[in-house]
Amino acid sequence: MENFILYEELGTDGSFVFYKGRRKSNLCYVAIICTDKTKRPEITNHVRLSQDLDHPNIVRFYEWFETSKHLWVIVELCSGQ
Repeated sequence: MENFILYEELGTDGSFVFYKGRRKSNLCYVAIICTDKTKRPEITNHVRLSQDLDHPNIVRFYEWFETSKHLWVIVELCSGQ
């Protein structure tokens, strides 16, 4: 997570926590999803299915990575406005 800045928690859903954040190198905001490592099968399946999708009605997947205790998924931020 050293390359990202977390701004605020957007919500939770079970063991998932959603944050608004951005990469330190630019000003484009993203949604950052954090979960514990027990969700690895679910996350890897989501990544496999969404990494090649490109459609205006589907949230764009950017990347995912792992820290010592968590899995992090970086996706397009949809503000709902």
